[in-house]
Amino acid sequence: MKMKKLISILCIGATFLHAKPVVTTSILPTKYFVEQIAGDSVYINHMVNPGSDPHIYEPRPEQMKNLEKSDIFFAVGMEYENNWLPKFAKNYPNLDIVKTQKNVQMLSSIDHKHNDHHHYHHKEHKKSYDGIFDDKDIKNRDISDWNGEYNSIYPYLLNGSFDIVLEAKASASNSNKNFQEYKEYYKKGYKSDINRIVINNENISFHTKNGINKGKYIYKGYDILTYKSGKRGVRYQFENIDPNSKAPKFIQFSDHEITPTKVSHFHIYMGNDSFKKLSLELENWPTFYKSSMTKADIIEDMLEHIDNNFDSHIWLDPILVKIQAKNIADALIAHYPKNRALYEENLDKFYSELDMLDSYIKEQLNGIKNRNFIVYHPSWAYFAKRYNLNQIAIETEGKEPKPVQLANLIKEAKKQNAKVIFVAPQFSKKAAKLIADEVGANIVEIDPLAKDWVKNIKRTADAFKKNL
Repeated sequence: MKMKKLISILCIGATFLHAKPVVTTSILPTKYFVEQIAGDSVYINHMVNPGSDPHIYEPRPEQMKNLEKSDIFFAVGMEYENNWLPKFAKNYPNLDIVKTQKNVQMLSSIDHKHNDHHHYHHKEHKKSYDGIFDDKDIKNRDISDWNGEYNSIYPYLLNGSFDIVLEAKASASNSNKNFQEYKEYYKKGYKSDINRIVINNENISFHTKNGINKGKYIYKGYDILTYKSGKRGVRYQFENIDPNSKAPKFIQFSDHEITPTKVSHFHIYMGNDSFKKLSLELENWPTFYKSSMTKADIIEDMLEHIDNNFDSHIWLDPILVKIQAKNIADALIAHYPKNRALYEENLDKFYSELDMLDSYIKEQLNGIKNRNFIVYHPSWAYFAKRYNLNQIAIETEGKEPKPVQLANLIKEAKKQNAKVIFVAPQFSKKAAKLIADEVGANIVEIDPLAKDWVKNIKRTADAFKKNL
């Protein structure tokens, strides 16, 4: 009897020692991608279950227990991740959070919003803030745009007050840095010996612990910069004409605006050599906020400007899935290097499968004249962009359309001679049925979150071919 118990214990111990490592994915399609690369070398959990809305999902207690056992969490940029990734990082410090959307050029979800006056201006401001603009739209600005008293925010970074902001940045769907990387990035960026700047038209004073330096500045035009990311920025340039001044000879203001407007904060570049040399500075941009703003005001403003308005449905474009697959393979190799050959071989096979899927979709959609389709939830923007289709969404921002918006959608559906409205099992079909009844269209269900991903994408392409 004792011998049997001993053997049983040894068997349990051996099983434990040889147990597979555990990883967790955010959604089922990502689980499919990990399976293609990892094979049976890992045990794969997932968070969002079939039929659940991934935008507002909350992990269950048993899922959190499984996450605690995981080496890796494969994220994809879903809205629920914005709230939960900081918690995952805090509660499970050994968990490697891998953003499979890294290096993907993500689409703005603002483009899915109904085209009312507020959203139009929001969209235009966002483009400017993100460095997306035409040269012809840039206007000269007077130094009075920056009039006022401003304090450096560098001390807030050093004392940890901005940690909440950095955590939010690290959790953003388009982020390529973790919290600590952001901390080091902004330590270089915000660093400044100047603690206060007072601007009264052309008269600017720079306050340091050693005293105050003043200068008289005149406008010298602007410089347009294009960064490695492809985004662009405008720096407005002013020269100190006071020959006796110890203040910087050349300064550039950058505040993400390209037309005359009053500002609450700015980044400033300063030097005594030339504007050309200032334009080469990309690592240090001392940042100042209006002195009238409290620390809480500044944090709120920063959080508002963290862009979480990205469409996360990148897994519906087979070519973008290649980027996800590479990120997944890199993470698996980093954690389990002994399986490198397996992962690299499986990645190549998956690439080939993705290429064949891409060809299949193009073949199915070839010759379709009506490239417009109506969908309840705007999940298919990447698919539409890849295959030259136009997605018209009923629901935006997780909300049913208002009566006026619904009327406009019905009008648009009639104009486009819509024969089908696509819906997903995770969302309400009420508005879709109402529009379908009004225009005489069929309702067809397509699931953006199906686990059997390749089969599902093919089924979707078939549905488009049949109904468009």
